[in-house]
Amino acid sequence: MKTITIAQPNFQQGPKKFNAHYLPYSGGILWAYCQQFSEITDNYKFNRMIWEREDVESLARELSQNDIVGFSTYVWNRNYNYGLAKRIKELNPDVYLFFGGPEIPIEDKKIFEKYPFMDLVVCLEGEITLKNVLIALHKNEDLKAISGLLINDNGKPYRTESTPRIQDLGEVPSPYLLGLFDDLIKDHGDYVEWNATLETNRGCPYQCTFCDWGSLTYSKVKKFELERVFDEIEWTGRNKCGFITIADANFGMFIERDHMIADKILETQEKYGYPKGVSLTWAKNQKAEVLEIVKKMFKLGTQNMGLTVSVQSMDAGVLDTIKRTNLNQHKINEIFSLCDKSNIPVDTELILGMPNETLSSWKKSVFDVIRAGNHNGITIHQTQLLENAEMNLFQRRAYKMETSRIYDYMSGSYNVGEYQESIEVVMSTSTMSREQMIDAQVFNWFINTFHISGLTTWIARFLNKKLTVEYDDFYEKLYRFISDDPWFAEEEKKIRSYYEQWAQDGKINHPDIGNVAIHGWNLIHRTVINIHIQRKHLAVFDLFKDFLEKNYNLESAIMDQLLQFQEKYIIGWEMLSGYPNKKTFDYDFLGYLQDNKPLDHKTAIEFDFRENKDMSLDEFCENIYFGRKRLFGRAKMRVIHDI
Repeated sequence: MKTITIAQPNFQQGPKKFNAHYLPYSGGILWAYCQQFSEITDNYKFNRMIWEREDVESLARELSQNDIVGFSTYVWNRNYNYGLAKRIKELNPDVYLFFGGPEIPIEDKKIFEKYPFMDLVVCLEGEITLKNVLIALHKNEDLKAISGLLINDNGKPYRTESTPRIQDLGEVPSPYLLGLFDDLIKDHGDYVEWNATLETNRGCPYQCTFCDWGSLTYSKVKKFELERVFDEIEWTGRNKCGFITIADANFGMFIERDHMIADKILETQEKYGYPKGVSLTWAKNQKAEVLEIVKKMFKLGTQNMGLTVSVQSMDAGVLDTIKRTNLNQHKINEIFSLCDKSNIPVDTELILGMPNETLSSWKKSVFDVIRAGNHNGITIHQTQLLENAEMNLFQRRAYKMETSRIYDYMSGSYNVGEYQESIEVVMSTSTMSREQMIDAQVFNWFINTFHISGLTTWIARFLNKKLTVEYDDFYEKLYRFISDDPWFAEEEKKIRSYYEQWAQDGKINHPDIGNVAIHGWNLIHRTVINIHIQRKHLAVFDLFKDFLEKNYNLESAIMDQLLQFQEKYIIGWEMLSGYPNKKTFDYDFLGYLQDNKPLDHKTAIEFDFRENKDMSLDEFCENIYFGRKRLFGRAKMRVIHDI
């Protein structure tokens, strides 16, 4: 019998204390499908699945004794997989190596000149294609008769005809329910917090040019059987998986069905205490009904996330270029308002560096999101050129997209050693120079520090409503004001320097703050973390008071209590044991801003911290980034008395 191994290694994810790793779902579902067929089980012995980045030399020596090794490849393991495969071939040229996944450059005519260790690439969905390949290899049949392949034909790529998508996902068994991960759980469950990837459906109807989903799977969405999904969720709870990642491109697209899935997740969390948290990608064009699912998921005591309303840009020209259509403005405003009133975290994703974006249109997009009502959940990504996305294949040259290879954008402190992973990140375009890009990055840091992270959110909102102060005018004044403060001026200087270094070296090379590693993906949170580490809260709010007194004509009583309200909203680590606490105000700031209630109304508000009040300062600061989508570090507020 031939032996086969599938490699799908990944980094540790999230805060260090969890030691969280993904179960190798892609490899598992491939083998789950293949092992249904006696022609495979009678002739192949499955060795194991590689789920972590083991020492390449020792692993290569082990796998060189296999007959076949497969590699599920994406940006987080591409260089590791290539290095491992190359070494296996050096040790034993007869091992048959196949690759799959979105990151393989299947459109590159020189692919096998660059990567001669690849014998075969499986394109798009792999289950049926891999089954056919394994049967053909056993029978010594011509692989060119199998659809969905890119074959290394003496160093030249031979592309077979395209393979149709799987029409009935019921044909694909669950690797969880078949027990393919049971030994991993048994052998490592005492010290690994597993993250289980679940598919409730497969496919995406959109064509966004920056995305692998849009470029490769633009198609009708097909569903897995609901009973199977329920059984998999139950499996994660029973096996104490810490987290679930739902891999659907648009969760919430099927309202009734996805309500039932949410109910099952909450039931499982209640029954087993697991999974502790769920992450997912919400439907692009939400209906109001989606919020009801979000309310269920964002349950007290869990780490489930709130709602994501991705827009990427608010500029019509940019959206047209990237084949993106956002919700109309009225619907966006409505959703943001409902989330605000319901204490539901809402996160809006924007992507800096898209074609046709300018520095001014970028700033306008950020303020448009704030004006629409999202005040504490804007996640800013840098444009990435993914290998087979339309933006990389066709748009990069047209829009003069210059890039840098970035090594600390995705995996940070875990991305060390010989086989470091990198992402090609856009650093300038035909409409945004490198200097303007740095200005935009510094602007992002500033807005994130003060408005999105919550330091001045309620102040800015109050001035906007009470004195009709535009958000961009408020923050332009605040920026000039803090630039005269030595501490903040030094913070800005360092932020600018690190972004310049990022583009030049591919890493920001930032020293740890306390025990918190700072990398390209969380640099934007550096100043907020420093405020906590250095106990700068009182000094920061003294600065805000000085700023308000010098720039705005507010009654002193209103200003003093507004500052108290704002300060209470920000959680300080040293004050965790004091939550929940309440404060009585002479003014109803919350009702005034959220529901147009009269301002002059005495109100008592409870401020609460939803999470572990015994966490260390390092864990607290780590969660400023990792917990941002659940509004970590900001109090949950509840009116307890109308007085």
